[in-house]
Amino acid sequence: MKDAFILELQEIKNSYYRLLLITILPIFSFALIIAMFYKGVAVELPIVVVDKDKSELSRKLLFNINASSTVKISSSSNLKDAIALVKSSKAYAIVIIPPHFQRDTLLKTEPKVTAMLNTQYILIGKIIKAALVETVAYSAAEVEFLEDLVLTQNSNLALHTISPIGLQITPFFNTYKNYFLFLVSALLPAIWQIFIVITTIVSFGTLFKEQKEREYFKTKNITAKIVGKLLPYTFVYTLMGVMFLFYIYGTLGWAFEGSFSVIIFGMFLTVVAYQIIALFFFVTGFDYARALSLGAVYTAPAFAFLGVTFPIYNMNDFALFWREILPISHYVELQISQANYGADIFLEINKLLILASFWLLIIPVVIRFKSRLAS
Repeated sequence: MKDAFILELQEIKNSYYRLLLITILPIFSFALIIAMFYKGVAVELPIVVVDKDKSELSRKLLFNINASSTVKISSSSNLKDAIALVKSSKAYAIVIIPPHFQRDTLLKTEPKVTAMLNTQYILIGKIIKAALVETVAYSAAEVEFLEDLVLTQNSNLALHTISPIGLQITPFFNTYKNYFLFLVSALLPAIWQIFIVITTIVSFGTLFKEQKEREYFKTKNITAKIVGKLLPYTFVYTLMGVMFLFYIYGTLGWAFEGSFSVIIFGMFLTVVAYQIIALFFFVTGFDYARALSLGAVYTAPAFAFLGVTFPIYNMNDFALFWREILPISHYVELQISQANYGADIFLEINKLLILASFWLLIIPVVIRFKSRLAS
């Protein structure tokens, strides 16, 4: 094992490709994701308006909409041009103020302001919808307040009339609805697992591609050779995961309720699980290119099955099955339960055992290696 470990370190030193896979490429990918979501809160999302009333009240409504930090009116236009802007992704929504808006509002005939959203962008559509609903409700309250103020001549009484009961909604674990916290904390592990699989396949695939496998496995202890060859990458990717963890919950100061040691242990189990799975793909045919393809198909869509952006209870049976066979889904569950809930270690044993169960694939992997070398 020791000889294989040292030999692999030398191989890494002499291979720019492997060095890139364990240093610059994953770090650059992580940095890119962090930079994309660093603001955390979506602001100034462009929308267009079609004002068919052009009254004082419609201009006041548009002023209130534009005053929201979430959306920004990029232009006023007719409906045809507004739809063209949405189709070209220059705007995400259209707000249409109907004719006679001010008159119908004052007559209390409940005119309808129409918002047309591009729901292909699910998250953006949800954010804009919430901002528009809040702004329109605020504008309606303003009108009612002014009417009541004229009647009562008492600002406190007028305010109480339009809002007799106050409601404050505070989300658990993410008070400021910061998308950086829940998206990046899941996206980085999703990218991390891709690099683990690719690096493992490259390491063993190159060995067989250059037809050096018989020389490398000339000793009978094949398992020790495999472990020794994997160890440098196990150490690097576990360390990389720990650095990411301390960046999110240390440097950025996000609250962490549980045990770092539990997550780090789960991280180690996850790294080894993916290395063994990558070897399993490789030994199915000892085909370097095919193994890389299988690894890509297996790991690339993983983020969609984590249950972070799409609820688990809405997944169909195939999606749930695919989620179960991804170690990263169980690791992210562990990370969330520790970071957000501070779950007791005994409640995490099941997740840790599932991650460890992927290690059992080493048995068919070793059998396949022995069969290949004996032929």
